[in-house]
Amino acid sequence: DINSGLLRVNDGQGNIYRTQLISKILCLIANKTATLDPSGIGIEMEADKPNWYDALNGLPGLLGSSVSETFELKRLSLFLADALEEIGISEEQEILIFQELGVFIQGLSDVLSRGMQGQDYWNTSNELKELYRASIISGIDGKEISITVAEIKRFLNLVVAKVDKGVGLARNAKGFLPTYFYHDVVKYKSLKSPIDKNETYVQPLNFKKHALPLFLEGYVHALRVEKDQQQARKLYQQVRKSDLFDKKLKMYKVNASLLSESEEIGRARIFPSGWLENGSIWLHMEYKFILELLRCELYEEFYENFKSVLVPFLDAKMYGRSILENSSFIVSSAHQDKSLHGQGFVARLSGSTAEFIHMWLLMNVGKNPFTLNSSGDLQFTLQPALVGWLFTDQKTKFFYTDRGEKSREIELPQNTYSFNLLGVTLVVYHNPRRANTFGAEKTLIKEIHLTYSGKKKPHVISSGTVSGVYAKDIRDRKVERIDVFFN
Repeated sequence: DINSGLLRVNDGQGNIYRTQLISKILCLIANKTATLDPSGIGIEMEADKPNWYDALNGLPGLLGSSVSETFELKRLSLFLADALEEIGISEEQEILIFQELGVFIQGLSDVLSRGMQGQDYWNTSNELKELYRASIISGIDGKEISITVAEIKRFLNLVVAKVDKGVGLARNAKGFLPTYFYHDVVKYKSLKSPIDKNETYVQPLNFKKHALPLFLEGYVHALRVEKDQQQARKLYQQVRKSDLFDKKLKMYKVNASLLSESEEIGRARIFPSGWLENGSIWLHMEYKFILELLRCELYEEFYENFKSVLVPFLDAKMYGRSILENSSFIVSSAHQDKSLHGQGFVARLSGSTAEFIHMWLLMNVGKNPFTLNSSGDLQFTLQPALVGWLFTDQKTKFFYTDRGEKSREIELPQNTYSFNLLGVTLVVYHNPRRANTFGAEKTLIKEIHLTYSGKKKPHVISSGTVSGVYAKDIRDRKVERIDVFFN
């Protein structure tokens, strides 16, 4: 149903088709896999949009593609494969999917298994995609076919292998990872329309790949799917050695110089270097980058950038505005006016604020504070990743607003770090040695004290994990204060 966006059976004339989530995910993976560019590297911008980096609004008209979406295709494929493993479903189990999608996936699996590359893969996969889309343009037939879990896993593994091959081809002669590409048609033949002889079509016969200068975006997506910590560290070190790293500000530019590029790539090319969407410190993407360092557990690297990247630690005079608010972008040292270097423009709450909160959560509580143990019982585990110098070196007084919205003054001893959990519970870390809570020599939790409202004496847990009813009380926001004591 084109008007409502709903998929109906009987070629669009019947009832709304309903299916399970796995079928929808497979549909997305199949369409993305069949949309790789002629080099098999990036996913084409066939929707006339360049996705996140909309300042490259000319790229879709140049047969543009992006490796960022290629990495996301891999992430989605790995997610589905891992989910199938986690639930322990039998490989013989059959999953029903609509017939047209089944034919599409089977065709792609055959093409991928034959190892077709480059333009051969591009021609064949696009033919499969166009046949699939033509068959569902009005709706689907409604018939379903079964596909086994083993066949799904095989398809996903083939997709991941194809993506890995493409990422390897993406790297330039120096080993750096470009994000954006476009392809020039250097050889083609004309075809007459079988319907209207006055219309002429073009069939590309050969392409020439062109890689744009480096963008930080590609490295962010690469880090997001990288499971090997050493490989993640190499990606980080590569960015530091590239033109994406602003050596003067010790920040990260959204892209390297675009001066060698045509203005056809989009409005990014129009801005002067270091300003707005051309070579500035685009805060949202820079925050995404250091968030990925934290998620990859590259703690030393994360804190290496902490004070030079996070706005609350910047020099307010240089920043030119309150360090309690984010900006859309910060002028980089690529800008010709040195007096503007490091200055933030356009106050903004979205994007970078979300990334900051995500960093805050990983730093303070870890990736998974609430989990289920082997018996299925709820447990609460704090795994902070805090550097020693974040802990106070003297007694600290501050005003704290409790769940009744009454503000009161609280005094904490030195060597502490505090934050508000779930909006109502004050958590205080006591770290007498002011040691890091991460790394090989990290300090460990020896005791946790839970204080309930109206009770003076806390409940003491001689462990780093809270289980049972006490974990539920924390989740249900019944605990007023948690004091955590490190050794």
